[in-house]
Amino acid sequence: MFRRRLVQTFSLLALHASWGPQVKWLCNPVLSCHSCALSWFACPIGVFVHYAGYGIFPFLALGMVLLAGAFFGRLLCGWVCPFGFLQDLLYKLPSPKFTLPEWTRYVKYGVLAVTVFAIPYALGESTLWSFCRGCPAATLQVGLPGWIGGGFGMPSTSLMIRLAILTAILVLVVMSLRGFCRVFCPIGALMAPLNFLSLWAVAPMSPCRSCQKCDRACPTDVQPSRKIDQGEPPSRQLDCIVCHDCQGACPEGRPQKKRNISPAQASIVGETP
Repeated sequence: MFRRRLVQTFSLLALHASWGPQVKWLCNPVLSCHSCALSWFACPIGVFVHYAGYGIFPFLALGMVLLAGAFFGRLLCGWVCPFGFLQDLLYKLPSPKFTLPEWTRYVKYGVLAVTVFAIPYALGESTLWSFCRGCPAATLQVGLPGWIGGGFGMPSTSLMIRLAILTAILVLVVMSLRGFCRVFCPIGALMAPLNFLSLWAVAPMSPCRSCQKCDRACPTDVQPSRKIDQGEPPSRQLDCIVCHDCQGACPEGRPQKKRNISPAQASIVGETP
């Protein structure tokens, strides 16, 4: 856990440390608005919305996202994404806590299909109904600083709506761990199927005591024990953010011998073939 927090902190600072030069042609598959003056890279969702609005297929952007997913799955969600880091921190605030219903996991796929592709394609890139116009990360990184820099004048109707969305999301993530990731994040929806293909995998621990400590440690409630019981990597699930917290919580803490993992995957996760 400490290592993950250290990497998340470093990633937050590194991704928003531009002093002028930027690499906005390169998509980094985490939720970080590329309109932010300090951002180095482009947000893939912003690129997809822009291209969909002009009816152009985003070959380069999609290729970069799929390549990252093929190597790492959703590892970047758990270790690099700034908005994911914010959710992890906010959940530590004292408040009533609850677990979201299982069906809410599928909402993000509709968010991806409708607000990132379908609506911009039908109504144009500048439509107010695209994901970018209500993105909480964009509001935090661009909307709020712009308003503050303008002297806290009366916010526009658009900004007020965005602030209301941001407030609702922040309340959600304080009360439900990684609530935004699990329900609304279109990057998570895009990367989720790649967990089944990625070279990086969380090695199953052995011998399993069925203590379910890994299930209680999992920030997205994917129940790693079910996969571990089958001798499979617990990260081979749609909503796993490859945080490795299940390994840290395991009283055994040792990966199983090779089983259902290729030599390439075994070398990456540190397992002996």
